[in-house]
Amino acid sequence: MVNKSINLNNEEWPSYGATLSEGDIIPVENDNTKGSNWTAYVNVVCLLAGSGTLGITYAIKQGGWISVIILMFSAIISTYSNIKLIECLYYDRKTRKTSMSEIAYNAFGNVGLYIVSFFFNALALGCPILYLILAADNSQSLFSNNYNNDDNNDDNNIGINIGMKNWVYIWGIIMFVPFVLLKTMKEAAWLSIFGSLTTALVVVVVSVTSVIEYPNNSHNSHDFINIRNIPIALATFSFSYGGNVVYPHVEASMKNPQAWPKVISFATFTVTLMYFIIGIPSYLTYGQNSLSPIYFNLPVGFSATISIIMITAHVLLALPIYQTAFAIELENYLGITVENLGKSRELIWRIIIRTIIMIFMIYCAINLPYFSDFMALLGAMGNGVLLNFMPIVVWLKLFGWNQLNGWKEKIWVIFALILSSLGAVIGTWDALIALWLDINR
Repeated sequence: MVNKSINLNNEEWPSYGATLSEGDIIPVENDNTKGSNWTAYVNVVCLLAGSGTLGITYAIKQGGWISVIILMFSAIISTYSNIKLIECLYYDRKTRKTSMSEIAYNAFGNVGLYIVSFFFNALALGCPILYLILAADNSQSLFSNNYNNDDNNDDNNIGINIGMKNWVYIWGIIMFVPFVLLKTMKEAAWLSIFGSLTTALVVVVVSVTSVIEYPNNSHNSHDFINIRNIPIALATFSFSYGGNVVYPHVEASMKNPQAWPKVISFATFTVTLMYFIIGIPSYLTYGQNSLSPIYFNLPVGFSATISIIMITAHVLLALPIYQTAFAIELENYLGITVENLGKSRELIWRIIIRTIIMIFMIYCAINLPYFSDFMALLGAMGNGVLLNFMPIVVWLKLFGWNQLNGWKEKIWVIFALILSSLGAVIGTWDALIALWLDINR
């Protein structure tokens, strides 16, 4: 086997693939524990595409047809910032940093560490909790409403009404198994494949149904541009590309990390294509009557039911990916590794830690009032900080403004930061209003 090397003193950038080493020559070997580019691609697609597809039509409705162009800009900014994010992991060309928190500390000291760590942990824990709530809510609706309402007769009731809390317990226990077994992001790839397929099926069902339903809804009105709501639509688009709290772990699992820019570009393009396929026909059909989630617009029957089932499957399959990313960070912090403990003790401690994490998530999903509102608030602020703004600002701090490639890239960076900040501020404001209204009610 030919042993490839990267000379970290040369001028080539980025030097993806660098690892901890005392020398300047870093060997890059074919590691069978690492995943392929395809594995990383499906992980990213699964993380992004699910919940984003449900609200994309409503976001287009808020801003009007011009929002389709804004969606394209959001995709480009997301791709750019996530390439910069991974470059920051290798900024010293000698070692690979392990997380967003570490590079934030290197750039801004303890202030950067505390801010990014807070939002990272809130999102990495909060997203799977919200997914658990969504899966339980969908399951309760599907099974309890599966009866004939034509007659008020108990004999016609064939539904299963066990309550949402019990569905949280059921799905939490079921998903605990892959959470414990999936030690790395590579091992989570098979979940991502099925998760991506379920989302693709939802896209096909909703778009085809929208086309079929168009003659019955051709009277619905549409806006070309609604300036007042463009920031709100922008916030939704930005959050639809959220997932970079996991990206350092996805890139770390790649056998060929130099391919990260290509992987993130193709994955973002795929997800954007899904958003176009589902968003444009459904907004054309339902117009100002578009709802979120979009399957509420579909006629009662097969298409609505299969969409709910597939989205439920998707969030359950994506749930362990977020959990695994959080668990890896926690286990590394606590020193729970094979190198430190050996295989047997590492496995025992991993099971203990992940059991505690799952119990905590189930407890939060069942007992915390207004949890969804709080997570929407943290998501708006957290995604606003972590998705586009933080990677670019940290890159500028670590590398310097003059390292940007000419005035065109500098203008692009300014534009990206302004657009990202606008989405974060509006999203935070909307989340605060929603929380205030729920508390008052």
